[in-house]
Amino acid sequence: MIAAERKVILKVERGLSILRYRTDAAFALSGAAAPQVVVAGASPGISLVCAPGEPFGELPAPGRTLIAVAEADGVLEILVRAAGPGGSLAAELELTHLQAAAPALPIETPLRPDLPPGGAEFVIRAHVSLRGDVAAPRGHWICGPDAPGRIEGIEMRGVAADLPLEYQVATAGRAAGWSPWTPAGTYAGSRGKALPLIGLRVRLTDGAAPDLVLRGDGVFLGSAVVTQRGREIELVGASPLDPLVGIRLDFASVASAPAPRIDTAPARQPSRLRVFRRTAPREAEAA
Repeated sequence: MIAAERKVILKVERGLSILRYRTDAAFALSGAAAPQVVVAGASPGISLVCAPGEPFGELPAPGRTLIAVAEADGVLEILVRAAGPGGSLAAELELTHLQAAAPALPIETPLRPDLPPGGAEFVIRAHVSLRGDVAAPRGHWICGPDAPGRIEGIEMRGVAADLPLEYQVATAGRAAGWSPWTPAGTYAGSRGKALPLIGLRVRLTDGAAPDLVLRGDGVFLGSAVVTQRGREIELVGASPLDPLVGIRLDFASVASAPAPRIDTAPARQPSRLRVFRRTAPREAEAA
């Protein structure tokens, strides 16, 4: 029995490359349907640019092309699929490196804020769609406003010390809902299922210092930065369908929290006119 598809691995150099599905006259002469070419996977740091109107990551027929933008050397995983049962799997692919990218210059990492008493250094690792696993220290963005990416899972791990926090994630899709509370050092979410996170909750454990609080910033697709502060924080978008595309988390102290606003306006005399307004019932808070 002839296989319905075959896999091809192509090495990609850093910079710009063009992938061509070359035309084979044999298909035109025989009248047989040419196989379809699909980019099934790519190394982290490699993104694809397709022609307008073309399905993403696909070369449905000979003569089609796409561009690979590589921040570092990597590979493309190509699937060649027969047009029908017993169809041909012969496809001529050509990968051409267009230009050599300039060498990457070292970028000085900005300093993190001072660690408050009772805090611990930690690293956040996230699985980002089409990028793979991405890591950042406390106080730094993973994805975020300047480089948004759909985050599908997250892990927070202490550096040389226990991390006094735990977290929950809410995932889009049929299995939508909040996960159980996950201890630090454990991955929460999914990989390779195209299920982005739509919410994140983080809270300090009972063993955390009493003056310690969390400060979290989240970016959801199409929305401004959401900022929360406290012993327990919840980052959610404007709608339950907005994916999380950026996260930044750090410790802070209660003493550094902004002072509450005090209203100094003079008190008004009570009015004898009583106004009643009908209010909509509150929705039950999410579990």
